[in-house]
Amino acid sequence: MDTEEQFHLRAELHGHDEDVRGISICSLGLLTGSRDKTAKLWLEDSPGPEASSSSATPHGDTGGYSVAQTLVGHTDFVGPVLYAPPGSLIDYPQGVIITGSRDKTIRVWEPQTAGCLAVLEGHEYQVTALGLLPPGGPGHAEGGAILSASLDKTLRIWRGGKCVSTLTGHQGPVLCLLVLEGGEVLSGSGDTSVKMWAPGGGPCIHTIKAHTDTVRGMCMVPGLGFATASHDLSVRVWDSRGSLLAELVGHSAIVYTVAAVEMPSARGPAAGPGGVLLASGSEDNTVRIWRPSGECVQVLEHPGNIWAVDFTPRGDLVTGCSDAVARVWTVRPEARGDPALERALANLISERKAAKEAAAAGGDAAGGGGGGGPAALPPGLKVEDAFVLSQPGARDGENKFVRDGATGDVVAYHWDSKAFQWEKIGVVVSGPQGGGGGGGGTSARKFFAGREWDFVFDVDIGEGLPPKKLAMNRGDNPYLVAQSFITDNELPPYFVEQIVQFILQNTGQSGAAKPGADAIVDITGGFCDPFTGGSGSRPAPRPAAATPAAPPMSITGGGVDPFTGGGGGGGGQTSSGFPSHTPTHIPCHTSLTFDNVPNLEALGRKIREFNSSLSSPQQLSETDLAAGGPLDALLQKLPGVAAAATASSGAAAARTPIISTADLALLQRMLVWPPDKLFPALDIARLTVLDGAAGGGGELLAAPVVAGDLTAASPTPGTLAGALAAAAASSLPANHQLALRLAANAAAASSAPLRRWLLAGASPLLDRLAPLLVAPTATKAVRLSGAVLLGNLAAAVGLKQLPSEAPQSGDVPLQALSCGLELLGACASPLDESDGVYRCLVAVGTLLVAGGADLCQIAKDLDINDRIHSIMTGARGGGTTEQKLLQVGIDVTSVIARSTGVQI
Repeated sequence: MDTEEQFHLRAELHGHDEDVRGISICSLGLLTGSRDKTAKLWLEDSPGPEASSSSATPHGDTGGYSVAQTLVGHTDFVGPVLYAPPGSLIDYPQGVIITGSRDKTIRVWEPQTAGCLAVLEGHEYQVTALGLLPPGGPGHAEGGAILSASLDKTLRIWRGGKCVSTLTGHQGPVLCLLVLEGGEVLSGSGDTSVKMWAPGGGPCIHTIKAHTDTVRGMCMVPGLGFATASHDLSVRVWDSRGSLLAELVGHSAIVYTVAAVEMPSARGPAAGPGGVLLASGSEDNTVRIWRPSGECVQVLEHPGNIWAVDFTPRGDLVTGCSDAVARVWTVRPEARGDPALERALANLISERKAAKEAAAAGGDAAGGGGGGGPAALPPGLKVEDAFVLSQPGARDGENKFVRDGATGDVVAYHWDSKAFQWEKIGVVVSGPQGGGGGGGGTSARKFFAGREWDFVFDVDIGEGLPPKKLAMNRGDNPYLVAQSFITDNELPPYFVEQIVQFILQNTGQSGAAKPGADAIVDITGGFCDPFTGGSGSRPAPRPAAATPAAPPMSITGGGVDPFTGGGGGGGGQTSSGFPSHTPTHIPCHTSLTFDNVPNLEALGRKIREFNSSLSSPQQLSETDLAAGGPLDALLQKLPGVAAAATASSGAAAARTPIISTADLALLQRMLVWPPDKLFPALDIARLTVLDGAAGGGGELLAAPVVAGDLTAASPTPGTLAGALAAAAASSLPANHQLALRLAANAAAASSAPLRRWLLAGASPLLDRLAPLLVAPTATKAVRLSGAVLLGNLAAAVGLKQLPSEAPQSGDVPLQALSCGLELLGACASPLDESDGVYRCLVAVGTLLVAGGADLCQIAKDLDINDRIHSIMTGARGGGTTEQKLLQVGIDVTSVIARSTGVQI
């Protein structure tokens, strides 16, 4: 493609707060869906060149496009967006916008008012793609229908607000769909195939083995057929019968999306036969422009990965990026944007590349991430790029090890098949120092029940009966493995101790652990901070000598019954007759902080938006809000505060303060804003309290005139106490979440005066905030925030940091315990909120260890065992996340058993 015919940046569309996940060009304008849970309709300011050249500025809100509508209602990120024009759906004759979301629903919207007309429910997992079945198809003679695809492996057809048909047959999640001109439907799946369904959503009539990995995107190719994009890094072009015409190879990571256009005749020579061009977007942060023959004619770099692409009728290209920006590109010279816009983008990309390279170089110089460099990583550990997390795992509990480009750390993830997502476990801190067992530490992995295992043992369970297989991996808790084996094979519980000892001896762990204690674990699990990736300290395991392969185990009786303490006369019992169990997750005296930095541009916009609607006494001045003025200066300091938040208290005190008295004065003026406009100030305060330098934000906020009185019935507006009280009294979940996070950070602050202020008022603060965790409006994020606050208070109780002179300090342990039990009861599906439930259980267990027999007896009277057993029952047999819940559940119930004599 000649330089003059290449795509150049025309406009940037700023408005979303997070990734732009979906794009659709329609007669209304431009539709975008985002991870920020909204969809937007954008209108071009003017089709003429004068509009694009005058408004396409690097930091403009739209750059030639304006937001006409914002569709708010989904509870999770929005992916596919679609417009059904008038006459296409009999249910909505005037035309509607349709959106699909990870909240499992499809919403139908009225374009003029942005009102939600219908919520279509039925899919079990995320809605990944949308389409329209044309009127007149089989079974739909009266009018068209909405078509949807989902991670639940199905496509669904919707009419009259209900699912009228479900198309099944794919063996993996359905990630994309395409409705052909004749009404046939194509669907692409994680099972690597494309299926063709009869017109109108009839039966499957053809299956194409399309790629070697997940089929992620599809589009029509004018005059040729269709194209598919895949996780195998390729784009393939097919004719209408499913015969391969060309393979487009050049991307270095997953290809998420593909679009095609027949360029206007004036641009025909730049394109392929018939003037056709294709565009593909990838995890490698590029969009590639192709001729259908397979020739790449241009590469458009972006600051993040590309989720969606689409072409306008005039041949302009729209791209949706993970940096929350949609960009419009054009080959029309008269429509190009200000060259400064393209230069600013190039500079941004260069800066991000330089930062990534510097981080990588720093990690190498220091020995790499994850606690000591490559030499400290487990031998043979396969470290992969982050894009591997964008494809589903092969099995439940599968692990991936990914290097964080920003920090250089190697982070472990595991695949949760129930949630159909990768969950972060923690940072890899060290590798096994020895090993063996079952054939030695370097023995080949074994297969059983369709899965790969480190160990598979034969266990003889009775005379003349075939042996049973006991399978486990290194790092599995021997006590949990034994208990699961007994449950699965309906064996008496008193065999647990014998099986545990067999496991310890034959996995090279003999003497290294007691029942219930962690075996060799190479990654931080229980103490991983889900927000920073940091970990608590855990002693490295001692090397264990390799042992020969284990002979079949014979169960002959004896051993300790872990439920009653009875059984044989072996060890493993306490003097009270209960099994000796060493808790691995409690007590936890490590406090956690919420130090994630919000989208500063979006935060600044929200503050300015709220400020414009306030009366003059509460408004910030034009000087405060000016570009580069006091507000921008304060916001730009927040990343520095977050980066320093993990420093030790001694190091923090020695640092130069980041937050100044002028910054604090500006923050105080926002803390007095009405409750419905308070949450931006709470977000800033949440980070400000983490400035632990002498004279920094934490110390400034601790001043009585700023901190206020938490024990007052009506704390003074404009103080921290007043803002927390106002947030708690409001009905906004955003206020509740940020108030809890602010309190959690203050309880963990490295500024001793601020931490003492929070802990001295912990009892009345819990009275205010506890109801938020069980309110009908409470979200998962609110409950997780509350669980972290309880954990930080529990750590303070365990370390005896509550000020003794505070009149109500003695009530805090019982209050926090009661709050924790209510929180557990409020989680309708604990496994869906595993991190919050885990944090809450750790907090409760820490409180019980500190509170002794009296508090344990109260917890028992409040039916804590029933709640924990319910959680453990749901977690039994799951992956790493479920195992962690099982472990902490055993920890907490064992503390109660030892203290009260209750049989668990």
